[in-house]
Amino acid sequence: MTYLTHILAISVFVTLSACSGSDSELEQEQAAISEDLKTKFGKTTQLVYSGDTLLASKEVLDYYKSVDFIPVWIRKDSLTKNGSALLGMIQNSKDYGLLPEMYHYSSLSRMKDSSLLDTEMLLTNAFYLFTTHVTLGCVDQLTYQYVWKKDSLNFKLEDELKKIADGGNVVEIINSHQPKFWEYQQLQKGLASFLAIYPLDTNHYSIPAFKDDSIKCYIAAKEALIGHEFLDSTSSLNDSIFIEKLKVFQSYSGLKDDAVVGKWTGRALEKSNLDRFYQAALSLEKWRWKSAYPKKYIRVNVPEFALYFFDDGQVKRKHRVVVGAYLTQTPEFQATMERMITNPFWSVPYSIASTEILYGARKDSAYFAKRGYKVFLNDGATVDPQTVDWTTVKEGNFGYRIRQDGGGGNSLGRIKFLFPNEHAVFIHDTPSKSLFGNDVRAYSHGCIRLHEPYELAKEIIRLDQNKFQADSLESTITRGFMRTIELNDPFQVYIEYFTASGDSSASIKFHPDIYGRDDKFLKNTFKKFNPQI
Repeated sequence: MTYLTHILAISVFVTLSACSGSDSELEQEQAAISEDLKTKFGKTTQLVYSGDTLLASKEVLDYYKSVDFIPVWIRKDSLTKNGSALLGMIQNSKDYGLLPEMYHYSSLSRMKDSSLLDTEMLLTNAFYLFTTHVTLGCVDQLTYQYVWKKDSLNFKLEDELKKIADGGNVVEIINSHQPKFWEYQQLQKGLASFLAIYPLDTNHYSIPAFKDDSIKCYIAAKEALIGHEFLDSTSSLNDSIFIEKLKVFQSYSGLKDDAVVGKWTGRALEKSNLDRFYQAALSLEKWRWKSAYPKKYIRVNVPEFALYFFDDGQVKRKHRVVVGAYLTQTPEFQATMERMITNPFWSVPYSIASTEILYGARKDSAYFAKRGYKVFLNDGATVDPQTVDWTTVKEGNFGYRIRQDGGGGNSLGRIKFLFPNEHAVFIHDTPSKSLFGNDVRAYSHGCIRLHEPYELAKEIIRLDQNKFQADSLESTITRGFMRTIELNDPFQVYIEYFTASGDSSASIKFHPDIYGRDDKFLKNTFKKFNPQI
């Protein structure tokens, strides 16, 4: 044996002996901790901290009894690497749209230095809840209550915990259960970036209308930007910096960055950053409720006033839309796109015919002729509107059906997209093009008005490999022909309501909660934990 070989052999022996000794010491340490855990919790039936029974109390105790109380998160005098990593995830759980106190962070902060045995139990409870929350969410969609959806998981939490006990990385294991939607990932990254820059202040402001007092409006806007820490008090003296930061704020708020403090910029400034966090938290929550989308689909996000047409994971078209006004809200639902119709008639819904149109007819005897409306009895017989005394007709006895002829002046425009549903909602063109220039576009009776509808129709036809050629669409429309285009491959349409989204650069956008739908989900869930910011 050469000298070098001899030295190498001794080195290997010493290393193996050291590893063996180290492993032995670790096993002895774990055995001692296991005994301590068993002594403290072996006969325990509930885990209670700060007067609150842990949500996963039974499951945590069952796990430890099944593995003879072998610890996962703690060493003799400290947390393991995974223990520290999980504690860090809990501390920064707002990055996931969750809250530290969902996982008893206050108790954990106290216990980690005074009672590692309790910390072990609290961390396992937190791991069970955190993993479930990023997978399926924490809000019951029917009761709007905070819940632990353990029974709906398609994997076993104890199996995931055993992976960590065997050396798996807790951060990677938890993150692997997050939704795979691109929109979710961009929103989550966007929220984390926002939180890294702006504190979650709880300040609310009253912003006067610009038209009432422009000077007071901008003074209040400046105060709000300072309060939300988009602007510091020193820089606020510089008008150009104020304008720049106001534009940044408008961009985050999904509004036109024109530095004009209009109605919706004012409303956004009135809200706190904590309010904005809740919007993002609920939007992330809603993504966790969703099943995978099909290969081809349309998605309309109502508060974003945007329509997306997807095929094979790619956005083929993005369009601005007008949605329902507050009193005539666009509902949330899913349906199947089956056909498109060029130059469609508009069969006016009874709710509109018996109110708005009746009101117009009482004021103007030529109302129907000017707008291309035809009047029918309920049995289908045609009625000359000039022969009816509309002042005697009431909403309660309105026995007529109204139809508007197809054409450029038709309220549905030149084309509509049909996906039959119980709400009688569809997507359509509109003669009122100017509304698409507005930031907030909630004006319709519930249907969805589409900007550049021909472009969407042509892309649908192209991908459908339809016998109706996309190139002939505009000529068909221009010549005034009413034509039904049946799709070879009908696809799903999703009408959704998310008040926060992430863009392609992972920058978050907060959209106005135009219908006030968010709070019912937040009141007894996220707001229940009332974090001390």
